[in-house]
Amino acid sequence: MSDPAPDPAPDPAPVSYVDDDHDDEVAERHVVLRVLRRARVLIVLLPLVVGLLVVAAVGASKLWADLPDDAAPAPDVTCWDGVVAPLADCTQPSGKAGLRWVFPSFRPDDARCTAVERRERDQARPVEFRCDLRLDQRPVTVTYTVRTSVTAGLAFLRRTYGADPVADGEQLVFSSEKPQADGTYRVTVAYAEQPYSVTVQAPEPGLRDTALDELVELRPAARLLTRG
Repeated sequence: MSDPAPDPAPDPAPVSYVDDDHDDEVAERHVVLRVLRRARVLIVLLPLVVGLLVVAAVGASKLWADLPDDAAPAPDVTCWDGVVAPLADCTQPSGKAGLRWVFPSFRPDDARCTAVERRERDQARPVEFRCDLRLDQRPVTVTYTVRTSVTAGLAFLRRTYGADPVADGEQLVFSSEKPQADGTYRVTVAYAEQPYSVTVQAPEPGLRDTALDELVELRPAARLLTRG
């Protein structure tokens, strides 16, 4: 009896060519794409954000630059009466001392200068001094006045002279070439925005004008409140 035939050899196991790492690579590619998309969005948005921040910073700097510094106190000045205070606290020159400050040529202690008392309502004046002087041995009268108000004072002068004044810088000049009832010729110089005036009377127009130039001194309007 012969030996049985040997069993045939089993077929070799099939070789798989499927890439086990394929799913991981696909997932990684998706991640990379998402990152690239986000980076592209950031690249587009970043200049816009930076531009907006720059505009906001410039606008804020201009806004703060325009705001006044309320914390900084106003500097002190020396007022006309010697008081040291902020300019807003300086008072307007008043009384005999104020008249002396506005018109440096006025000498209140001069025996030739006397206070003028007026009772007429339209001529009411807080302070007024008349000085009877002489120029070239001829009589000249200089009257220094603090009026109740700028408006009332100028209105009174217009009525008195019957004409509008001539502007001379910060002053207004009222004059007439006709003699007054007493035979004198008169000129008045008034501050345009301050209640002060000075009047000069003389027997002749030329002497009147010379007396105004030589005997009267007016302080500049910008220096009426402070010294220096």
